[in-house]
Amino acid sequence: MVNKMENCYVCGDPLTVIKDQPYNYNECGLDVVLLGITQYHCEKCGEDFAAIPSPQKLHRIIGFHICTENKALLRPKEIMFLRKELRLKAKDLARILGVSDSIVSRWENEKAPIGEGNDRLLRSIFLSSINEIVGIRECPPTILDLFKELPQKRKEIKKPHAISLNPQEWMQVENCCTA
Repeated sequence: MVNKMENCYVCGDPLTVIKDQPYNYNECGLDVVLLGITQYHCEKCGEDFAAIPSPQKLHRIIGFHICTENKALLRPKEIMFLRKELRLKAKDLARILGVSDSIVSRWENEKAPIGEGNDRLLRSIFLSSINEIVGIRECPPTILDLFKELPQKRKEIKKPHAISLNPQEWMQVENCCTA
């Protein structure tokens, strides 16, 4: 469905409104595809915009997905995403995990893979933080089950699969911890 309405924030010309097309949400630094997002395109200046409802909830769902669905070792972009969502500087994450600042830098810059223990600890920290946000005070069984399902020896993956989400999946915060 395409129709004209609203004006471009850059040049002021009318925007083309695009609905029902997947949106590549590259702004988060990961390969995420959003479905059902209203998008806008300016024919004159070429600018593209998207209306993304509740981006904070969306980022919690993305982080939850990374921590629970990805069975391989965390990739550099995922480590950086989780760290930023925790609102931590690299040196603060290093201090929390008990490693040097340069180690976190090497993980995020693809110079060294994250180890098993630190991978599990970072996932646990992130999942615990979203539980605090939504008011859960104890570790739900899903987190414990997640770590039970992870094999002791995991490999890095070079080619990740995209995360596809609909707004309904992140608009209800409860989904973060019950998915």
